[in-house]
Amino acid sequence: MKKTSLILFALITLLIWFQITSPSFISRIKTQTIDVIRFPLKGATKLTGKIYNLAGFQNRYEKKILLLEQKISLLARKAIGTQEILEENQRLRSLLAFKKRISSKTIATEVIARGHLGLDNFIILDKGSRDGIRVNMSVAKDEGLLGRVFETGKNTSKVTLIDNPNSKIAAVIQRTREQGILVGIGGGFCKMIYLAYGTEVQPGDIVIASELSSISPRGILIGEVVKVLKGPHSLYASALVKPASNLFKIEEVICIE
Repeated sequence: MKKTSLILFALITLLIWFQITSPSFISRIKTQTIDVIRFPLKGATKLTGKIYNLAGFQNRYEKKILLLEQKISLLARKAIGTQEILEENQRLRSLLAFKKRISSKTIATEVIARGHLGLDNFIILDKGSRDGIRVNMSVAKDEGLLGRVFETGKNTSKVTLIDNPNSKIAAVIQRTREQGILVGIGGGFCKMIYLAYGTEVQPGDIVIASELSSISPRGILIGEVVKVLKGPHSLYASALVKPASNLFKIEEVICIE
């Protein structure tokens, strides 16, 4: 019985193979032989038709998947573009609101490049002396002070950021009114020096520009104290300050006279 089943299975398999590879094979089989194998042949014919149909369905299905993937990719690119426009619009709205709060003359501009020379951290603006930008103008955004212009060309300007070691700003602790000098130490941080050794400054205190500053507008936000530093043999204390603005993510700014 088992042997007969194997022979029948082999015969059906052979018929299916010939159906797929050589349809003319059936035309060469004698009628008497067809009568004997008519049931397996009928099943093989139906199965072959289903295989062809399945192959055609798979081909159409793969084409639909490819088309859907292309549409999804297009929609994703459009969504990214729309989100970028929305974010830029929000930044410009915030900058405009900040500009309205400042009584001094201001010039809005964009950052076109940034550079690093050791710890020196600076940005390049797309406006220069032709647009009214002058050396020592303060540069800020709605989040706070960024730095000052140290060099101008006709169409571009260079700005020293406040974490640059060459940057020095007269500053005041808003809560205690203690005065000091804010110097850059690189890496996106500053240090406020010349604080009294017994200072009441503590982490979380807000640092703003002092009225003694000849460059930065009085009261403009600079940053926040993150740590108070006291050396054992020092006459003064100092404070580690994190700028309110992210100095590594600057796109649009205003220059302030």
